This record gives sequence, structure tokens and C-alpha cells, in this order.
Amino acid sequence: MAITQQKSGRLQSIDMLRGLVIILMALDHTRDFWGASNFSPTDLGKTDVFWFFTRWVTHFCAPVFILLTGISAFLYEQKCATKMQLSRFLFTRGLWLVVLELTIVNLSWQFDYNYVFVQVIWTIGLSMIILAGLIHLPKPAIIVISLAVILLHNAFNDEMMVAVMGDYAWVWKLLHQRGWIPIPEMRFGVVVSYPFLPWFGVMGLGYAIGSLYLQQAADRRRFLHYAGIGLIAVFVALRLTGIYGDPNVWQGDGDLSHTIMSFFNTTKYPASLQFLSMTLGPALILLAVSERWDNGATRVLNIFGKVPMFFYLIHVPLINLAAHAWTALAYGKAVNFFNGPRGWPESYEPNLLRAYIAWIVLVAMLYFPCRWYAAVKARSNNKWLSYL
Repeated sequence: MAITQQKSGRLQSIDMLRGLVIILMALDHTRDFWGASNFSPTDLGKTDVFWFFTRWVTHFCAPVFILLTGISAFLYEQKCATKMQLSRFLFTRGLWLVVLELTIVNLSWQFDYNYVFVQVIWTIGLSMIILAGLIHLPKPAIIVISLAVILLHNAFNDEMMVAVMGDYAWVWKLLHQRGWIPIPEMRFGVVVSYPFLPWFGVMGLGYAIGSLYLQQAADRRRFLHYAGIGLIAVFVALRLTGIYGDPNVWQGDGDLSHTIMSFFNTTKYPASLQFLSMTLGPALILLAVSERWDNGATRVLNIFGKVPMFFYLIHVPLINLAAHAWTALAYGKAVNFFNGPRGWPESYEPNLLRAYIAWIVLVAMLYFPCRWYAAVKARSNNKWLSYL
């Protein structure tokens, strides 16, 4: 009853923020195909302010989305007859996401199947599977376990763990170290793009935060404000001192723009404590203040936020197909930029403006399909629609 009475504010703010981050995610993916460069936008020796912050702003996508997934799991539980019903939903949906990652998502990026990569959809799926078990613990235990994973994983030395685990080093790579896992017997392999730790901790914290949405609006917003400010303070303190929480220590060299980029250049793979503090802090504040927002822009974001998986599954192949068509017309051959610079046309030059234009067009094209599917979900009682 409490949820129904205040849905227009507090629950729509969740959809709004989810919609915002998936649109930013689309910017990053559009840049991969329409503004691909042979350098990393976070490589401070090669990048500039525009390339860096185009990439940096998309760092908010995964942590915010996974936190909101945890919050949404708690709110979904309020509709369930038993906790076991939520547990079954989380487990089956998480398993479904893992299958999607290994099949449709891989094909959408590659348009072939030369290898398997595991990235954000895989990570969300596994986190949901673990959350399916965590929800049966007392709330304090969930918070302690989630915080422990987030706070302590940076204490592990990857090289030492790989050496200690020997033949099972591939397990550590899935957990904490980006890289290639060969499967010699199959002449195949797995590219670990998203190490799994500490993402299930972020989802667990989101589930714990979800209980705030059963409280008074003023109390909830106050907590989110102070928690967000606290995380930002943690980020600044850890970043300035460099004592813990990120292997990448910032450096000031007299150039202001370079110093600023270095300060914000935290580690995403795996997501460091500093990275998560930097991204989740502002997100919590935005989650609080956006409850009072209701205008044309927020309503558009709400549409995208209601159907994030639908958006994800159609936006990657659309970007890829469109880039194939553009390169075929511009260079005489279709290029899949996902496969790296080896096959790029000699005359190709990275262009960030081109990527932004393609991104804006893409989001505009996807609005109407997403609005249609959001309406279908709203009208239907079919539980299977919740899996897409």
C-alpha cells in the first residue's frame, strides 16, 4: 500500500535513473563502432579531455544499473507471496541472462562466433543468482557480506592468486582479472571483459537499500543524500592519499586538464573501491533529488528505464549493422570495429563528433520500439515478459 501511494515519485525516479544510464551505455557502445580508436580513451598518454570524459561519464552505467537491480529485487519481493518466490525469479532470470550473454549478445557484437566474451550481462546474471541465495539471510548479514566484497577485494594480488591457483587460475580470471582463458581442446577461448568481483556486493547493497522505499519520503531522501555525500568523501580521501582502493594512483604534472583526468581515472576492471565510491555517491544523491522531477525529459527516460533488457538486446546489433552499412558506403567494405584495428581501412580516422551524432540518432530510433514494448508489459499479466 505504501508503495502504491508514492509510486509516482520514488519508483519513477528508479526508472528515470535506469533509463539515463542505459542511454549513456549506448553512447559508449556507439563510440566503439562509430568512433573506434586505436588508443584507449582513458590512456592519459594518448587521449584528450573530450575522449576521456566521453568514456568516463559511461563509467556510471554498470554500478548504477546493478545497484538499481538490487533495489528493484527488493521492491519485486513486496509483490511475492513468499521469499522463495523471489529467489526462484532471481535464479531463473540470472541464468537466462548468462545464456543470453553467451549466445545472442556475443553474436550481436561479433556477427560470428570466433570466441566467447563475458561482460556486463553475464555479471548481472551471476549476481542475481547469488542474490537469490543472499536474500534468505538477515539484512545485516547481507550488508556485511556485500560491504566485505566491495571493501576487501582490492587487497588481493592478482599475480599471486594466479600463481597460487595454478591449473585453476582461470577461476581467478573470471572473478578478478581481465584477460584470455584458452580452451585448447576446442581451439576456442573466453575473453573476460568484466571480472565478476565485486559486482554481486553492489547488487546486495541495492537490495538492502530497497527497504528505504517502505519508509517516509523525507527519511529516505535524507539517507540517500548523506550516503551519497559520504561515498564522495570516501572517494576524495582515498584518491588524494592513494593509501588503498585502486591500483592506479593519480599524478599531478602541472597540466591542469591532465591532472584532473588522472584524478578521476580509476579502475573499472575489476571495479575498485574508489571507482564504486566515485560513481555510486553521485548516483545516490541523484536518486534522492529526482523523486521530485516530472517533466518531458524524465518521462522519456522512464520509458527506456522500464525496458532495459529489451533496449540492450536491440541496440547493439542496430549499432553494428548501421556501422557495417556506413563503412561499406564510405570505404568500399563493411568493417566490424569490434574485431580491432587490424582490418580497418587505411583512410579511417576516429571521429568523436560522428559517434555523438550516431548515438543521438540511435536513441531517437529506439524510443518508439521501447515505448511500444513498455506499453505491452504494462498491459499484460504474462510473467515471462519480466524476463525481457
